[in-house]
Amino acid sequence: MKRTLRIFVMLAPAALGLVLLAAPAPAAAKQGNDLVSFGNDVVVREGQEVMGDLVVFGGNAKVYGHVDGDAAVMGGDLYIAPSGEVDGSTVAFGGSVDNESSSSNSGSGRHHTHVNPVPAVPVPAVPIVPDNTDNVNDNGPPTAWYTLLAILGILSLLAFAVAPGTVRMLRDELVRRPVVGTVIGFTWPFLLVVVMIALAITVIGIVLMPAVVVAVVVAYLVGRATVAQLLGRRLFDVANSVEPSPLATAALGLVIITVVEALLPLWMGIVLEACVSCVAMGAAMLPLFHPRQPAAFAHAGYTPPPTPVFTPPSSSPPSGPPAVPQ
Repeated sequence: MKRTLRIFVMLAPAALGLVLLAAPAPAAAKQGNDLVSFGNDVVVREGQEVMGDLVVFGGNAKVYGHVDGDAAVMGGDLYIAPSGEVDGSTVAFGGSVDNESSSSNSGSGRHHTHVNPVPAVPVPAVPIVPDNTDNVNDNGPPTAWYTLLAILGILSLLAFAVAPGTVRMLRDELVRRPVVGTVIGFTWPFLLVVVMIALAITVIGIVLMPAVVVAVVVAYLVGRATVAQLLGRRLFDVANSVEPSPLATAALGLVIITVVEALLPLWMGIVLEACVSCVAMGAAMLPLFHPRQPAAFAHAGYTPPPTPVFTPPSSSPPSGPPAVPQ
């Protein structure tokens, strides 16, 4: 190993210069019985033998045969196959060492004497094409995003089935006051933070914080069902078709929202779902911000009393006995 380190010390400046200049110079050089390579991968094939150390700068080394000395790699990975064997030490600077050798002495630092060395043939580096087929069915963010959208759609439809009257009332309020509902929806996170801080100040409020979280989740699901039914009704109005049952209308709206958010790029789908969530929370919170109705006379204005109409009294009938006709 000391000899390998000496080689690294002597050849490191030259290797750094070659890497910086990216010179396509010959990749291998002999240092006595050592095999030194610059900028290329080196493969010691099965049945081949290196009588000395294997030193690779700026490349990978794969050992399928036999290396009598040390195997050292700088700026790459060292791989020792099950059929390969390295009698000396193994080291990789800026890379990893993958030792799958079936020999228990490979890489343990022991040296043996062999004859008839066969020099390794440097193999030009082959560009590695990334294989993306393994990422198609993985559990990455798209799969998790699709699962989340499906769960939200099912829960929103269940919320509509449980409280259809509430959803209908919220839908009418949102149609009547869309701007107020949207403003409330986009400010509800700040309101929630204020409420949570106020509850955290008191001991009794801390106990109520889980109930507030549950209420927010329920309001979100009911509000999402409200937005979905409103969207479904608008679609039937545009198509000039008869609206089916309210549950089917809400289901159609939820399917459209889910499909659109799933087909968009991930970040655009998240932004769209955030907007839908804000409108849904605004619709659910509209009854809490219902304006007070003032007295009826305040809007009706002053109404003068009706003008009395003078009706003359009728004449009293004449006194005395009635006249007898002749």
